[in-house]
Amino acid sequence: MRRVRPSRARLAAALAGLLFATILAPGARSEDPKLSISGYDPVAYFTDGKPVQGKSEIEYLWHKLRWRFANEAHRDLFTKEPDRYTPQYDGYCAMGVSAGEEGHKDTVDPEAWAIVDGKLYLTHMPQGMDDWRQNPAAFIKQADANWAVVKDLAAPEILGPPCAASPPTTKVALRDGGHMVIVGPEGANDDSGKGTGEGDIGARLEQIGKQVEACLKTAGAKLSDIVMTHTYIADPDQLAKYADLRKQYFGSASPARTIVHKGGLSNPADLVQVMAFAKVQ
Repeated sequence: MRRVRPSRARLAAALAGLLFATILAPGARSEDPKLSISGYDPVAYFTDGKPVQGKSEIEYLWHKLRWRFANEAHRDLFTKEPDRYTPQYDGYCAMGVSAGEEGHKDTVDPEAWAIVDGKLYLTHMPQGMDDWRQNPAAFIKQADANWAVVKDLAAPEILGPPCAASPPTTKVALRDGGHMVIVGPEGANDDSGKGTGEGDIGARLEQIGKQVEACLKTAGAKLSDIVMTHTYIADPDQLAKYADLRKQYFGSASPARTIVHKGGLSNPADLVQVMAFAKVQ
């Protein structure tokens, strides 16, 4: 029996169909491209002026990432001009990329966003965006310069329990070959997630210190590896009373290591939250 070879046209059509399915099918295999910006619609920031969750059935593959959209019209806009709608720095934290010699890739909160000169920027958490908005031109200039090197660094690793889930604690690669563990901001919570030490800043700081220490251990780090902290507190004057406690858990209280923000608490009931940065190999 003579074997009938498929025509070139049929073969081309089959390949095209396979490519189309690869681009649009959500897929759940482990080797599939990662979901970008937690599945939020990048076009909605421009058209709707707010973050909008995309739909799993409306996806497009671009730059080895899966992008989701709230509707097909948004997907069509994206496919025509992806560079116009994708967040800067491949969707990594704009503040992290701008961090001088320690510029890095970090996860983002899709709710922490800004559009500047027609470009979308995202940060790891809302407090980071608050800081970024104070001088976006300077941060953008530094991040643009850093990106040439940062773009080739490994993606951030998300650390699980006992670290807080939101924002996630991450272990990020640095250009010197080392890593930075970014914890928090942590509030004072017990194992069930309920706040402890109500009305007592000292008790809350001690609990936060224990939580940060436990979280660092998951990354092979310890309290002595902390190189900087950001402390968010409604009343900075109260913080001076607990210098010894802060030093016990977070190292030196000098301005180079501890930055105090008045306000910025994601939950005002916490009274105080601490974000810690520990450098490890």
